[in-house]
Amino acid sequence: MLRYITTLISDGLIALLVVSLLFWLMLTQPLLPTKGNKHGASSLESVSESRLKKHVTQLSLVYAPRTVGFGNLDYAAHYIHRQFMKSGAAYFQRYKTLNGYFNNVILELGPETNEIVVIGAHYDARDDSLDAEGNASGVATLIELAHQLALHENDLSIRVQLVAYPLSQSQTLRREDSGSFNHVEWLAKSHRKVKMMFSLDSVGRFNKQAGSQHYPFSFMQYLYPDNGDYISLVGRIEDFVQLRATKNSFAKASTLPLYSFNTLDDFPGFSSLDHQNYWQKGYPAFLITDTASYRQLDNQSADVPERLDYHKMALLVAGLHQVVMDAKTDDITSVQLARQNSRNRNKSSGRLQ
Repeated sequence: MLRYITTLISDGLIALLVVSLLFWLMLTQPLLPTKGNKHGASSLESVSESRLKKHVTQLSLVYAPRTVGFGNLDYAAHYIHRQFMKSGAAYFQRYKTLNGYFNNVILELGPETNEIVVIGAHYDARDDSLDAEGNASGVATLIELAHQLALHENDLSIRVQLVAYPLSQSQTLRREDSGSFNHVEWLAKSHRKVKMMFSLDSVGRFNKQAGSQHYPFSFMQYLYPDNGDYISLVGRIEDFVQLRATKNSFAKASTLPLYSFNTLDDFPGFSSLDHQNYWQKGYPAFLITDTASYRQLDNQSADVPERLDYHKMALLVAGLHQVVMDAKTDDITSVQLARQNSRNRNKSSGRLQ
């Protein structure tokens, strides 16, 4: 009898260990070491920390407060548009709300495929603070990523849309007023396929000190680091394959630790309106964040540009650049048509093939 009970306990512990291991693998998707930088063009040396800081400073000091109650949202949109224009033909997607007109700022790069990769960041703020972290940091990263992708646009295999959104932070407006909602509606009506969407929301806060990272649920402290020296990638369980491909590509070009979390649609803790709007249309979408309020800093002073880590933000840009360069469209017809259109344009302009 004792032997039978001992066997049951042993089998139960083994089963618990196996289930725990599977849970850990599903949730965190650990990677083996990745060698090489396939598209080394966006190395750390080519990403400018000074440009990143300049954009954060402009958005948080010159164009703050970036809220509906002030006129700075339009000024911020035009600043982003001017920066995007340095990388390509940027444009506004203007839409109307009960509070007036607002603009998504869009830059498209790469071949004219129907399937696209979307990378977005909201440029409005929650309140009248400088809000350098949330989300001038995301917008600055978006602008610098646009610069890097434009340098190697001919090597892209899929169309990329970089989008800056208004009205993602307002607690008084409808979800339908947000820029990301209007952008995804426009994509759906245009029958565009979204291979992946990435939302950059608070990406400049890092801390190596033990105990600086907190989590919404206690079990997470056993799965993730207790120091806030990494960037987080949050996606749905059904987008497991795309998330893993993203981690593999990112690790090829960046030494910034990237930890992932597979979640249900309504899982609390790591939420952001922008990527959730794409989930509602069935598109694979991911939140990229430093976890914001769950991460403590050495200096808990005002949210100012000086407290962000621009070296880590540069590492983020390098990793995202690699992710986009590795992205391939499943729509072969679109690729062939895009290449034919490119050849026709070259011929009409007199360029040699």
